[in-house]
Amino acid sequence: MKIVVIILNIVLLIGLIPAIYAVLGSFMVFDAGENPTIWRVFMAIIALPIVIVICQIISWIAFFRQNYDFAFKVSLIPIVNLIIIGLFLLLVKQPNSSETEQPKTEQTK
Repeated sequence: MKIVVIILNIVLLIGLIPAIYAVLGSFMVFDAGENPTIWRVFMAIIALPIVIVICQIISWIAFFRQNYDFAFKVSLIPIVNLIIIGLFLLLVKQPNSSETEQPKTEQTK
C-alpha cells in the first residue's frame, strides 16, 4: 500500500500543473453566457488545485504516521473533484446549431 500511495501522490503533484493552467483559463467559461451550472463549473475548476494541495499535505502527514489506508483515501479526493467537474461540464447546455447560424441573405445581381 505504501508504494501505491507514493505513486498516487506523485501523479497528483504532476497533475497540479495542468490544474493551475485550467484555473487560468477557467474565466473563459463565461463566454457561453452565465447560468448557475457554469458558475458550478467555474468554482469546481478553481477548487481543484486547492483540493490537490490540501489533500497532498494531509496524505503525507498520514503517510509519515504510517496510516497508509487513510493516506490512500485522502489522495483519491481530487479524483472525485475531477469527476464532478466532468459531470458539471456535461450539464452545461450547448446552443443548438440553428441558434448559432448566421441568417442567410440573398445576393442580388
